Amino acid sequence: VPVEVPHSFDFCFFDIDTGVDGVLSESIEACGILDYFHHGGGEDGVPEGHALSYYLCDNIKGDEYLEVTTPSAGCKLVTALREGIGSDNPVTWLDVLAGPSGGFTCEDYDLCPSNGVSGYARGPSNAVVDIKTCATDGSEGAGLFPQSSVNVTARLRGEPMRYTMPKFVCFTYPAGLSSFELTYHVGPNPGAPPYYGRNFFFSGAYIVAADASCTASER
Repeated sequence: VPVEVPHSFDFCFFDIDTGVDGVLSESIEACGILDYFHHGGGEDGVPEGHALSYYLCDNIKGDEYLEVTTPSAGCKLVTALREGIGSDNPVTWLDVLAGPSGGFTCEDYDLCPSNGVSGYARGPSNAVVDIKTCATDGSEGAGLFPQSSVNVTARLRGEPMRYTMPKFVCFTYPAGLSSFELTYHVGPNPGAPPYYGRNFFFSGAYIVAADASCTASER
């Protein structure tokens, strides 16, 4: 028996990226939504009092990783702009959200590593190259996941946050729905083995009213 959700709610989608040289580009189209958001904002920004608003970072430029267009009224198409590989994939919310539980802050995202270089060549034949040398490229997006953070997935510790954190989007759906449809598309990969593909992650969240008696760290 279908059950209607009595309040607005969010569904979030992660690890939206491409393969080497832009092949296998992932895209997601959602219709009938009220809004969308990601690190750096979204159409109307993150709703005030939203459970995630305390963990999203204004300094992370999500629009450099995701292109958001409006193919028709009430619909949003999100298309990957940056390459990714399997070791970049998040496992938990703490791999994509900043906050005390993950052991790092939004400011850490732009913190240059002590050696002055962030990132390395990775992927098949080291063909995915996203390296920042702070002296010439600046420190924006140069931060690494802390090695000491036990709540971040182990293989991501010490890796650039930009490889994982900006590649997600949340869609807000209206109250009263018992179902919704979403279109997920993966672009072609000419000449590659047919078994080489992409990962697709999703999770639910919901809007809650902030309790004035709570501090931001308690929410």
